[in-house]
Amino acid sequence: MATGLRAFRRIQVGSEGATPGDAVAATEVLLGTLGTWMENRTIVQPDEDRNNLSRHMADAFVAGKEGALVWTGLLNSRHVIYLLSMAIRGNVTPTQPDPTNEPLAYLWTFAPSLTVPNTPDQTDGIETFTIEFGDNLQAYEVEYCFATRLEISGRANEGVQFTCDISGRQRTDASFTGSLTAEAVQYFPFNLAKFCVDTSGAGLGGTAKSGLLKAFTWTLETEFRASYGADGTLYFYAVDKEARKRVQLRLVYARNTEADAERTKYEGNATTFLRIKIEGATELDASQANVPYVYLDGAYEYFEWPTPGEEDGLSTVEVLAESVYDATWAKQFEVAALTNLDAIP
Repeated sequence: MATGLRAFRRIQVGSEGATPGDAVAATEVLLGTLGTWMENRTIVQPDEDRNNLSRHMADAFVAGKEGALVWTGLLNSRHVIYLLSMAIRGNVTPTQPDPTNEPLAYLWTFAPSLTVPNTPDQTDGIETFTIEFGDNLQAYEVEYCFATRLEISGRANEGVQFTCDISGRQRTDASFTGSLTAEAVQYFPFNLAKFCVDTSGAGLGGTAKSGLLKAFTWTLETEFRASYGADGTLYFYAVDKEARKRVQLRLVYARNTEADAERTKYEGNATTFLRIKIEGATELDASQANVPYVYLDGAYEYFEWPTPGEEDGLSTVEVLAESVYDATWAKQFEVAALTNLDAIP
């Protein structure tokens, strides 16, 4: 009898491009772990006069289906592009900051449109993916995968981590696309990150604050939602709904004068401009000066400022900030990533 082994699990992915929902072969091995597939079914139980005290009779039926996956792992310099493409916007064309001296450095910039939808049916809408997962016993395929929630977090002496909640249409028994091997990536130690506090979107990243940030959790509820209707299937037929969004940012600050300056902004309900600079340890190429990075940028207001706690004898405070629209910057948040990936394969 065949047995599935944990050591042989894997995750593979392919971009569905201009035809969301059409399953495609995988083109990339994803790093991390994938939680168990959860099929969220809408069950209808007829409530009828049956001359019986039983609450349920054996005639319930399924009226709708949608699946859920959770992809977790250490943030890396390659697959961050997949996360941002399915959570913020797609069809991003990276630029080369210096194509002469740094031919392997590609800068991807992700900011959601605030005036037109970011759904997959839009020109610059999020990308959808077909995900393959399983083990040596059985592989499965899920099409029309899109992110509903993305969390990026870090704390001292750890690698920066991510959690991505993914919705998909259905799970089908399949075989893994063959001849794929994992690409080399760089991970991001939290201790190498830098934290910047500035007074405008144009000046983001200009003022580093040493010794202030002890930990963070950046959370985006994408607000993308699927549509159901008389379409001949129990599964959703499109992802064409989107609600207003924000980033919630939980920050653990050391209790110092820099934190007091931010507390003054909280008390005055003032906007603060924050950048978390997540950086790698190794140059993208031996001839280059740039290391891979992810910049989490945003205009924020503080919504919680509790009394101080402590961490190993140090006074700290864990605050909550939420992104707000800044008319001068014309954005509420943006994520930029420098990597050696020039396109989603």
